[in-house]
Parts: sequence; structure tokens; C-alpha cells
Amino acid sequence: MKFILAFSVCSAISGMCNTTMTIDKQFNTWSECVIGGSQLTIAYAQKMEEKVNKDKLYISYFCNEHNSNKTPA
Repeated sequence: MKFILAFSVCSAISGMCNTTMTIDKQFNTWSECVIGGSQLTIAYAQKMEEKVNKDKLYISYFCNEHNSNKTPA
């Protein structure tokens, strides 16, 4: 089973999040996906530090099973 990582950039000021996006990578385990989300969050905060601080941004992420290889019942 494979997992995909979906995320949104959110504002703590407005309480709003942008459209949910996925990254173009599949993970072999749930924990790999969760670690990938944590790494994505850290990388974004470091790269966009000024904007993150100014706009009080954060990343919300979740992992889902990727079912595209399953045959329909």
C-alpha cells in the first residue's frame, strides 16, 4: 500500500487555508508520509520565514492511502 501527502498553507490570523495540494511523491509507509509532512513544514518555515512570521502562516497536512492501483469491486 502507498500513501500520499496532502497539505494546505493556513493563516492563524484569518483562520483560512488555501486549496489542499498534494506532493508528487508516494510513500511506502504511514510513518514515512508523516515524516515527509513534518519535513515539508520545516522546509517551508525556513524558506519563507519572513512571510510566515508576518502573516502567521502554518502548514496543515495529512496522509491518505493511495488507491489508484486497486481494481474496482
